[in-house]
Amino acid sequence: MKITVAGTGCGSGSLYTEKFKSAVKSADKVFTAVRDVKDLEKLRPGVEYMSVSDTLKYIDEHIDENVNLCVCASGDTGFYSIAKTVAARVRSDAEVEFLPGIGSLSYFCAKIGMGYEKMKLVSLHGNEKSIVPFVCYNEYVFALTGGKVRVQDMADSLIGAGFGDELTLYAGENLSLDGERIVTGTPGEIASVEFSDLAVVIVHNPNYVNRYKTLRDSDFMRAKVPMTKEAVRTIVVSELDVMPEDTVWDIGAGTGSVTCALCYRACESTVYAIEKNPAALELIEKNAAHTGARNMKVACGTAPDDLTGFPAPDKVFIGGSSGRIDEIFDLVLNANPKAVICATAVTLESLDAILRGFKDRGMEYTVKCVNVSSAEKLGPYHLMKAENPVYILKGNFADNE
Repeated sequence: MKITVAGTGCGSGSLYTEKFKSAVKSADKVFTAVRDVKDLEKLRPGVEYMSVSDTLKYIDEHIDENVNLCVCASGDTGFYSIAKTVAARVRSDAEVEFLPGIGSLSYFCAKIGMGYEKMKLVSLHGNEKSIVPFVCYNEYVFALTGGKVRVQDMADSLIGAGFGDELTLYAGENLSLDGERIVTGTPGEIASVEFSDLAVVIVHNPNYVNRYKTLRDSDFMRAKVPMTKEAVRTIVVSELDVMPEDTVWDIGAGTGSVTCALCYRACESTVYAIEKNPAALELIEKNAAHTGARNMKVACGTAPDDLTGFPAPDKVFIGGSSGRIDEIFDLVLNANPKAVICATAVTLESLDAILRGFKDRGMEYTVKCVNVSSAEKLGPYHLMKAENPVYILKGNFADNE
């Protein structure tokens, strides 16, 4: 079997490439999951509508036959396309060719006169991924919408994250087709406009944050709320080894200094924080706005009682447990046995409780004791002023590393 996966472009037959037309005309069979096939039928009668799963089943069953199959994929074969799925399913000795199409990214950027070399590309179609993390840390974001996340839903989420008039959204629907529409505005303006299910959006955030920046103590407002200091915060974030797509919990968030640092690392996901002190909650909100770490959701409550609404975590930081460390461990590991847990302790009693928690569950663990001294000016001299030592403990099951 020879398989050609060819991109149709954004929709209109006027955007078909010559290679695409040739592939369709010369094929023995033409399958597509694109419902509107009138332009394809003009090239070759008998185009069959076929779902992705049925297409893959057909390929599995007929791979050894002498058939020239053309699979017409919407958009471009290199951008969230069936092409990747087909490539993963066929044998290495199968003859497969991919023909690119003029997709929505290049078409839309050309229409609004914008380059896309700096853009972060995201698909929100068919999932509940949030646009917020991507907008926080990228100047330009291009997003495909559809399913549970429409353009207006995306705009609402940006408003909810505290983004105001500093953002510009470009939304397009029915690209290259009759009824094509492009709307530009702030999140508030776009949220009030109805769009079709399938649309594209470009978000411009001129005040995006450099996620590689190290957050200093001077970046945070503290008041009288306890704060994890810079040296300890840096080690905690390093120990957790947070990846961009990780779901992270911060238990006992305090001022939110660790929360914000974790947000920078989880730059394509969300950090879920819990704090019981109302004064601290206000500080977390202010510090999130000041540092631009808006990819967080904060709950007022205690752990583990008020953690049940959080999605299963990949990484967890425990800055305060109110003496309920075992219950917190159990809840975290029940949600995700592969979760990595990092906790800090300043008293020997807390140190012992955390260690026993790891040991009793048969977890691998490491312990670091951090002693930090900073120079303090005293007349013409500088003296080193020591802070209290802090224990940093990390635990996980050995086969989860």
